[in-house]
Amino acid sequence: MSDSVFPAAVTDAEFTSRVLQSPVPVLVDVWASWCQPCVTLKPVMTRLAQNYRDRVTVLTLDADSNLETVTKYDVRALPTVLLFDQGALIGRQSGAQALSTYTTMLEARLSAQQAGIAATPIASSTPKVAAPTADSPAMRDARDLVDRDTPVVIFKHSATCSISIGVKREYDAFVRENPRAETRLLIVQNERPLSTALAELLRVQHESPQALVVRNGQVVWHASHQRITASRIVDALRTATTMG
Repeated sequence: MSDSVFPAAVTDAEFTSRVLQSPVPVLVDVWASWCQPCVTLKPVMTRLAQNYRDRVTVLTLDADSNLETVTKYDVRALPTVLLFDQGALIGRQSGAQALSTYTTMLEARLSAQQAGIAATPIASSTPKVAAPTADSPAMRDARDLVDRDTPVVIFKHSATCSISIGVKREYDAFVRENPRAETRLLIVQNERPLSTALAELLRVQHESPQALVVRNGQVVWHASHQRITASRIVDALRTATTMG
């Protein structure tokens, strides 16, 4: 199988020129080397690159190295395959799907293009949840969590997101190595009102995975995705502990 057929990689820096400004539809496979379903999808992407040569560009994007694009297009599970045309996101498939799933998506777009039908953009991110009221239970719980005089490490985790599952290993390592640290694991699917209340109260946009170190109602440090490491949490906690 020649290198010219196998999907080439794209980066954050190249995304506008190679994807958004492409004269033909572009299928982007967002993946990571540690993601087993991503590995099983590679032959499917190769087949699509062969079948649609000159009509569709098939590219891969490493989620670990290109957080700007991952965040912009709200990629919460791996693999996620994004379809772009005329500078807009027009399709999304999460999880490793059969070849026919992607073929159907591409054929629909190519047929519409041939008929002169413009691409219909879809939302690049999930709708925001309304902020809880000031006296809601979620907001009271959020205040109790962040207004403490001792630093608290909060980790927002999505149990259905491959990226979050991978990053949680760093949080787990931190907890094992720092058993006396005050921590709070927040599983977003089960505690969305609290997650939203924290974002509103702390004025830090919600992401998952996301780690925050808070003290006396202030955010000392926060990070998302692969920016979260056990060592960075330790450094942030040390900073928070020495604050007056």
